[in-house]
Amino acid sequence: MYSMEPSDKSAAVTPNDSTQQPVGRTLYVGTGGNITGRLLGDTADRVWKNVPNGMPLPFVFQYIRATGTTAADMIIHF
Repeated sequence: MYSMEPSDKSAAVTPNDSTQQPVGRTLYVGTGGNITGRLLGDTADRVWKNVPNGMPLPFVFQYIRATGTTAADMIIHF
């Protein structure tokens, strides 16, 4: 569940087609583009298109796929 509490930890995100991401609260996108991923509890991948630079996404991603992801410099906040 999304929390309005400030994050106190973060980690760089490396998109990977098979490795799960650590469960966080927000994904920060430094360099915009497309993100192909799967939210925690979902059963299918989705594509978030044209995410702008500097955008925080209040979603809990289980996977952020390398294939189809063009956004970069992403940080997950815990």
